Amino acid sequence: MNDKQHWYGYLEAGAKSSPVLLDRKLDTGNPQTFYLFNLTRKEILEYNRQIVEPKLRELKDKEAGLINDLKQIYGEVLRNFTPRVTQPLIVPERAPLAKPKVKKTDDDALDGLPIDDIEEDDAVWDEEDEKS
Repeated sequence: MNDKQHWYGYLEAGAKSSPVLLDRKLDTGNPQTFYLFNLTRKEILEYNRQIVEPKLRELKDKEAGLINDLKQIYGEVLRNFTPRVTQPLIVPERAPLAKPKVKKTDDDALDGLPIDDIEEDDAVWDEEDEKS
């Protein structure tokens, strides 16, 4: 295979033979497999390296016209393809601190109420008032 980003070849697999395109940018996340664009099926499929690599060959001179078809249809299929392995999410090392929840008290319920009718003496408590 060539060292270019795309390799154009032919998968010889009997009735399932097909022109194929290997895009080295696509990663399966498994070193034992790789993605190939299969022109006959018009799909990007995951293949087992050990099984498929021996069945791959370069395109012959008379098959060179297939390269344009491979490029064009692969481009269309690639737009809708999501590889199994994608970029990892950027996760912060530490979660941000949560704001403490403020518990409402009875005093909060009285906020905003008019205090016109309270006399000054009623507002002052002393220990004797609490005992009685």
